[in-house]
Amino acid sequence: MKKWLAVALGTGLVLSYAGTGHAEKADKKDNTKWKMVWSDEFTKQQLDRTKWTYDTGNWIVDQNGSAISPGWGNNEKQYYTDKTDNSFIRDGKLVIRAQEEKTTDALGTYDYTSAKLKTKGLFSKTYGRYEIKAKLPTGKGLWPAFWMLPEQDKYGAWASSGEIDVMEAWGSQPDKVAGTIHYGENWPNNKYTGKDYHFSDGGRIDQWHTYAVEWEPGELRWYVDGNLYQTQNDWYSKGKNTATNYSYPAPFDQNFYLVMNLAVGGWFDGEVDATTKFPAEMEVDYVRVYDLQNRDYREPVEPVYEDVTLPDGAKQPLADGNLVYDQAYEKAIKTITDGAQVLDPTYWNYVTLPDFGGKGSVNVTEQDGTRFANVTIDQPGAQNYAHQLIQKISLAQGGRYEVSFDASSEEARTIVAKVGGGAERGYTKYSNEEVIDLTPTVKRYTFAFDMAAETDLAARLEFNLGLAKAGVKIGNVRVEQVPRGEIDEAATKPALPDGNQIYNGTFDQGAMDRLTYWQFDAGQTKGRGTVDPVTRDFTFKTNPSKGQAATLTQQGVQLKENHQYVLRFKTKAERIKQLQVKLTNADGTLVYLPTHDVPLTKTATTVEVPFTMTQATDLNSQLQFNFGTAKGEVTLDDVELIDVTPVEVDRSPLKNGSFADGLNFWSSYVHYDAQAVVSNVNEAAKLAITSEGQEPWSVLLEQGNLQLVKGQTYQLTFKASSTVARPLEVTVENAAYTRYFSQVVELGTEAKTYQFDFTLGQDDTAGLKFLLGKAAGSPFAAHDVTIDEVKLEVKLEVK
Repeated sequence: MKKWLAVALGTGLVLSYAGTGHAEKADKKDNTKWKMVWSDEFTKQQLDRTKWTYDTGNWIVDQNGSAISPGWGNNEKQYYTDKTDNSFIRDGKLVIRAQEEKTTDALGTYDYTSAKLKTKGLFSKTYGRYEIKAKLPTGKGLWPAFWMLPEQDKYGAWASSGEIDVMEAWGSQPDKVAGTIHYGENWPNNKYTGKDYHFSDGGRIDQWHTYAVEWEPGELRWYVDGNLYQTQNDWYSKGKNTATNYSYPAPFDQNFYLVMNLAVGGWFDGEVDATTKFPAEMEVDYVRVYDLQNRDYREPVEPVYEDVTLPDGAKQPLADGNLVYDQAYEKAIKTITDGAQVLDPTYWNYVTLPDFGGKGSVNVTEQDGTRFANVTIDQPGAQNYAHQLIQKISLAQGGRYEVSFDASSEEARTIVAKVGGGAERGYTKYSNEEVIDLTPTVKRYTFAFDMAAETDLAARLEFNLGLAKAGVKIGNVRVEQVPRGEIDEAATKPALPDGNQIYNGTFDQGAMDRLTYWQFDAGQTKGRGTVDPVTRDFTFKTNPSKGQAATLTQQGVQLKENHQYVLRFKTKAERIKQLQVKLTNADGTLVYLPTHDVPLTKTATTVEVPFTMTQATDLNSQLQFNFGTAKGEVTLDDVELIDVTPVEVDRSPLKNGSFADGLNFWSSYVHYDAQAVVSNVNEAAKLAITSEGQEPWSVLLEQGNLQLVKGQTYQLTFKASSTVARPLEVTVENAAYTRYFSQVVELGTEAKTYQFDFTLGQDDTAGLKFLLGKAAGSPFAAHDVTIDEVKLEVKLEVK
């Protein structure tokens, strides 16, 4: 076979296969042919380093090389090497070998080694057929995989830019493999969908099988030995600073590179046990990539969503469409104080388990004609889920759902609301985890989500109320299916998180024409205004004409009286010598930025137009570009309007650093491999740690949502002690794990005050984290860590 392949490669191997994906047979109805464009047959004596490189170590590191997260973010236990002990060629096959052996680096000690190979920087591609023939190891805790990641994170950090898992397998379940895609927003608001393939006739992963994915615009198809077992075409990508999703089929419209590895441990198959045998080997006969040979790739078709129907036996919506039963709390709310108790499957549950340190009660009160579940919190507990108000609901795959409720609290505090699966679904999230800021005034809160996962007849609507002393009232709760309606492009547009007040200024969001939020009017030019699907910039092109000029307009732009702004955009042109830009009220009768002439050249230039809004505030103004009537072509991109009015910086962004309000504004995390209870004792945070676990973040105290400002120097101060001498790591980092500050201090039995300064390089929302999991010197005896008097303040200049 190897000799035959060597000859075939020289001529460009072409495969014909049936619609089911079988690569050895042609279907008369669908004679699709694939031509090989890249492969490794592993016929050389050594690994071809022009095709493969390695990830090494055990930690995810940032762009500066700073350690971010151990276990590759998955709690994996192996240390990846580029040594020939862990990856080598044997008898014309690649072997990836996991071994039980201790390895130490500057970040820790590891009990296993293995290898992770990738083509990043060497080969990446958009669309095609990606195929591996492999024999996989079995054994608890072994996790072999062949998968793909984006060459560039064009749409943002994982999983906004996507991940395609061609094949991954559970070593403890050798009768099946899985194929999955990851997408959505930046972690933790990522989503995934996939399906398992079960071998027939006693097949197992430790036999030779061919695993493949066929990737076309708007469609992914998974195969095992030529058998099609799932097709996916519903996904999305949303960036941190975007008003809506990136245009479909993002994120799966960019170059992805290949990865194959053998992990040990991790969330996927859990930890190894005494039955797992080492060394364990993943054998690969070949890896091949194909392009379509005899037809064009399919045109992507944006998913069309209709109302979905729940199956028989589901908890059906009420007559008014509400999936929540007993909205007025007329039935008794079941109180759960023991993990062995079962949730009421139909009505409300109040859950407060001693395992998480929560203690409280619930009753029903009435206010202004609305009945509320009134949760009294005696002990706030160590997790936000130490107090929960839960009702089970049925959700159908493909539906869009809106959650709405009235709520208030005794004093300002936050809660977390979400919809997700139960234990049988691994507590997976269906919605984002919505952080809700409550006040003593009853307000209405609303959020929506798309049910991308398989239909769940026992999904959980959760209000997580722990970590703060203030009691909470929740009433008038609704979950209902809503249409995926059109965006109101004329609506007022609050500034995006990065401060930009222009929506879709990069022309890569919304509908597939990428012009969502913009209105193009060709006037009398008979010109065309389009967005190139590759370069993602707006282009106006026309022949000479007379009469009304072509325009591009965005409505709903917010302008505030006496505020200073900078309008910025990138532009170039062929033949056309200038364009004009202005800002007016909605009907154009009031001019805020008078018509500004912009000279154009063939070279893309960034234009900046500063101005001050001298008239009364207008939250529905409009920005308009005028392209004239001359023959030629104008390109426009990266449009932004930034409010540059000097503002008073929040000099103390951290709240409740004295812990006088319990753990309000703080959150904690205790991983399953650790044992700790976080509580408020004598107006200080106390972390009673029995076992610090295996990761630095296994025990964590954090305050998030800190609005930090570029160029400001912040001073961090805190007092801490430990009943056993140990290190404490303190960091300030954003949701993408970019660290702006990191320091390790040595705690002793006497309380000591620590103080550090750091300067922000960009505006960002970040979190202050105290990491008290595994550290130098672990494991420690049972100990208590006390943290108090935490301050994060803008440092005043000394004159």
